[in-house]
Amino acid sequence: YYEIEPSIIKNEKVIVNNFLNLNEIAPKNLEAILEDASKVKKAALGKFASKERYGNCLNKRLTGLLFEKLSTRTRLSFEAAVLKLGGQVLNLRKDEIHLGHGETLEDTSAMFSLFLDVLVLRLYEEEKLYEFSRHSKIPIINGLTNQSHPCQVLTDIFTFQEIRGSISDKKVVWLGVANNVFQSFLHAAAVFKFHVVFSGPIKFHPSTKMLEFLNGHDESVLTVEQNPIVAVQNADLVVTDKWVSMHDDKLRKSDLDDLENFKVTKQLLDYAKQDVLFMHCLPADKGQEVSRNIFEDKRCVVLKEAENRMHLQKSILRWCLNLF
Repeated sequence: YYEIEPSIIKNEKVIVNNFLNLNEIAPKNLEAILEDASKVKKAALGKFASKERYGNCLNKRLTGLLFEKLSTRTRLSFEAAVLKLGGQVLNLRKDEIHLGHGETLEDTSAMFSLFLDVLVLRLYEEEKLYEFSRHSKIPIINGLTNQSHPCQVLTDIFTFQEIRGSISDKKVVWLGVANNVFQSFLHAAAVFKFHVVFSGPIKFHPSTKMLEFLNGHDESVLTVEQNPIVAVQNADLVVTDKWVSMHDDKLRKSDLDDLENFKVTKQLLDYAKQDVLFMHCLPADKGQEVSRNIFEDKRCVVLKEAENRMHLQKSILRWCLNLF
């Protein structure tokens, strides 16, 4: 729970359930979201007796989506989640509102609080995410920033546990570049007590700032291993992402050559546990960070992972709005 400072709407404090970063949410709340997501998914598939309990639980509540960055899965999954729960969606185009054009972020956040019930933000700067939350009377959901992607990673945990059981004490290997999704995996590791092994070129190792949150946590949740074959041995889950994220500069040939050693291939997965799972948040640059044939491999669960975004985000919305 987050105590929000008084805004220009009301001269009082309010308590809202923001979904900003995994390391800031009580473990019992994250577990509750995962448990609810399982019930929500079963209801959607007609395998749960109380299907009607979920079909209209948003009761026309209005969810706003403000995306500075391009999106396929996050936009589709949130829109589908809201509509399937009986809510309504309002897409807020940055080029059609006054934010940054004569109106402060504080006042924009206050205006959103007057008309919306919940707001999903997909931003460049994480500082703006927290500034929105400080001045908001409604729940804020982090749909991605340059520093984190909690909806994606909680979905990955949901998907893993759906197939293999608890992720606690499991070994998760991240290959390639330590980016915003990797940061959220570190947050999750500290909460759910699993081990993360990073393997990638030194230039793309986790930054000092990225590791700051481990102060006060068990720093042994992270290991860095330069040899990708050694890294994936006994792995329960192998994960990678695009080497060049949206709007990033293209990498030099020397960087791509260095990263080539950390490409996920069927042969590399063979060094992991026999029942290892492979995940990728998509979109994938096939032939670069992953081999083209990896998506036909039975160990690859990226489509289930993508589908589960909707089910998990239904439960994030329900938690934010105190519906369970």
